Amino acid sequence: MKFTLHIFIFFLVFTSYAQKTASTAAIEIHKIEEFIIENKLDSAKYYLKDIKEDAYKKILGKIAKKEAVSYADYYQFIAKIGDRQSVEYKKVSNFINTIIKEPKEKKIDVDYVNIKWLQVSKLRDEVGLDEASNIQNSLESYVNKFDAKDINVIKAKVKLTTHACVLFQIQQDIKNGKALVLKSLETAKKLNDKELQIIFLYHLSDFLVEERKLQEYIDVSEESLLLEKELPQNSSYYFSTIQHLIDAYIYKGNNNERVVALINTLYNNASTKVFSYSLYAQLISNLDKKSPLKKEILNKFEVKNVKDLVSKFEILGKDLNSNDFYHVVNASSQALASHGFYNEAITYKDKAIQLTRKIYSTELSESLANYKTEIAVKEKEKEITHEKEKTTLYGVIALLAFVLFLITLFVLRKIKKQSRELSEKNIVIKKNLKEKELLVKEVHHRVKNNFQIVASLLELQTKGIEDERALELANEGKNRVKSMALIHQKLYQNETGLIDFDEYIKLLIGELSSLYSSSNNVKTSIDSEDMMFDVDTAIPLGLIINEIITNSYKYAFRNDKENNLSISIHKEKNEDYKLVIEDNGPGLANNFDAKKAKSLGLRLVNRLVKQLHGTLKQTNSKGAKFEIYFKDSNARQLVN
Repeated sequence: MKFTLHIFIFFLVFTSYAQKTASTAAIEIHKIEEFIIENKLDSAKYYLKDIKEDAYKKILGKIAKKEAVSYADYYQFIAKIGDRQSVEYKKVSNFINTIIKEPKEKKIDVDYVNIKWLQVSKLRDEVGLDEASNIQNSLESYVNKFDAKDINVIKAKVKLTTHACVLFQIQQDIKNGKALVLKSLETAKKLNDKELQIIFLYHLSDFLVEERKLQEYIDVSEESLLLEKELPQNSSYYFSTIQHLIDAYIYKGNNNERVVALINTLYNNASTKVFSYSLYAQLISNLDKKSPLKKEILNKFEVKNVKDLVSKFEILGKDLNSNDFYHVVNASSQALASHGFYNEAITYKDKAIQLTRKIYSTELSESLANYKTEIAVKEKEKEITHEKEKTTLYGVIALLAFVLFLITLFVLRKIKKQSRELSEKNIVIKKNLKEKELLVKEVHHRVKNNFQIVASLLELQTKGIEDERALELANEGKNRVKSMALIHQKLYQNETGLIDFDEYIKLLIGELSSLYSSSNNVKTSIDSEDMMFDVDTAIPLGLIINEIITNSYKYAFRNDKENNLSISIHKEKNEDYKLVIEDNGPGLANNFDAKKAKSLGLRLVNRLVKQLHGTLKQTNSKGAKFEIYFKDSNARQLVN
């Protein structure tokens, strides 16, 4: 008998020790998580030494030591710390924004999407809609970069609609909100994605509440719990769905056995235990005073009556945020009233009403008390000094008025002087600016003249050349010089310092057509309205257009057909520009690569494209087609 008693005592002591050890370990883990979020990595590493080795410790260690961490590991860390009520989620959000960068892989990263989606949900619930919507927009941009037919991309896009569903609910737009939920739920079923189905069943239940459809609300929530059983681990909506069901069953009545089972599910989980207190209080308020279930709940929390129970709930729920703690206090008030503790019920109702203003009210009371003390002291001082103030007041006012008058005179004089100086400086600046503008125009005019002299010399030189290849090269050189001369001619004629490329291309086409198309009829289409570039972009771009159009005139056009030439320049959404030149000639050879061409013209084009930080793509589509993406001067400076 004594031996059995010893064994029992040992078992109790061992169990108590094990529970205490587990609790201590959990507290240490929470400390480490908070140190990481607050960027106190040395402290995190110090406490990590005393933690038992497991998979989660390895994740914390990698984050604390700034080692390579997978997005899956980051998701596990963010999900754990995000569920803790004692941690301000804004800190978690700042950690995500600072540390967890967008992946650069060519395929979508599902774990990264889950991290940001969870961030949107938490920000929306605990911080604010503006912050949540900003993250939502950046996440949508990330997802939209990938192949829309990819199954993971499809799932991600469906999951992202949850934010819009919640916004519809906030705006009380039941029709559009419910339609979007049902559409997303249908897609989730087609994809056979159980977790997505659970998510949209949860949001569907929110709209069913608005429609007062209690039984449908219960059926949808029960369906969600059945799907949870098919998952390897519970979804993030599991405990929220349970809370929905508990509320519904308590409201409906006569389902106490199911309610208790669901509440115990929350109570027996460390991360959701704190949410069970308001639900127990809610259940108690719907039970008879002599109910056996009421007695079970009181015994569970080791209290004698409802009054002691709600007092315990208030202590246990102290770490909840204001909104969740309100539910504890409000449910406690209802439980007290239903069991005859009316005075205490009124007290708790007052606590619920005043909860959100509690800190403010305390500060206000302290400020008022201090203010009253100061007033009492000052009243005595005023009685003593009042007479003295009367005699000196007018003298002070007169002195201040005189000083103010002197200051006003000084300021007015200073302003007048500064105004005169600024006016003189503006005249000088305008004069200097005009001189510089004239000088720049003169420079462009002289450069243009020099280019024309060079072109004329080349023209004279070609008359003495009999070799056709040499003559062709000389003509090409002359055309390049002319294309640059045109740039400086346009700059000379333009006050803005920018070249209108629509006019420039038309002039360039005129020059080239007079040289090459005397016997060929070429129909030219130009689409480059409002395309303005400075000299640093215009010269290489003009040379590129000159080279490609020259090739079209030389090799694409014939007398026996209608010849078409198309040139367009447009600005893309990413602020880059796109130049497209195409003809309807025989095109290029299938194995031809413009980037590896040996001809001087195309080698020049490749170099100039690189100078513009651009890319070149050539294809055969009813003729030769060149597509060139390039950046203007401002964009190139940002890259450099």
